[in-house]
Amino acid sequence: MSKKTVYIIRDDVNHPKEVIDPVMERVFDSERWNVVLTDRARDLIEHVAEADLAMWFTNGRPEGETNLSVEEQGIIVDRVKAGMGMLFVHAGLVLIEEDSPFYVELNSGRFIEHSPHHVPVTNVPVRSFDHPIIRGIEPFTATDEHYYCQVDTSRTDILLHSTSKHVTAAGGWAHSVGEGRVVALTPGHTTDALGNPQMVQLMKNGSDWAIGLIS
Repeated sequence: MSKKTVYIIRDDVNHPKEVIDPVMERVFDSERWNVVLTDRARDLIEHVAEADLAMWFTNGRPEGETNLSVEEQGIIVDRVKAGMGMLFVHAGLVLIEEDSPFYVELNSGRFIEHSPHHVPVTNVPVRSFDHPIIRGIEPFTATDEHYYCQVDTSRTDILLHSTSKHVTAAGGWAHSVGEGRVVALTPGHTTDALGNPQMVQLMKNGSDWAIGLIS
């Protein structure tokens, strides 16, 4: 099987590459994946035809750059509809507007608020049905920034619930859009959360499912 290419958009002041990159080495086997690391979402747009998977840890807007325009988001949306996978992790869900193509057409989900401090967050796979992304995943607790997100639950499968002392919220969801697939996971601000073996496996499963390697 030929290698797949993943563009990983990461690294900002609150979500540094020093936390993310070592974990990505555990998620993506170099014998199976070509990994492209960048802090610019526009790098993905410029090379979108090469990408089998786009993975978002930030909004991909380095200092001095604007948010992606509707037209730029549309380029990515069209590529997803044609078969590219999309995996949003934690702050990849930030600055997605309710009327944006990412939310309206991809049902990406969007960040609304987070816990005021890092707190223990327990992430539990749903029990009501089987899905390849959560198959074999055990509940895990990690100190994290607990994200509360909006997502259209009528157009996705909720895979994970995340509970802290503040609230229980959707912690993961996945669905198809055209020929492509979209996955979102809200844990992952801290090394404790992102590097947890169960979270690493969730990202592995989510990546494989997003590009159709497991179903």
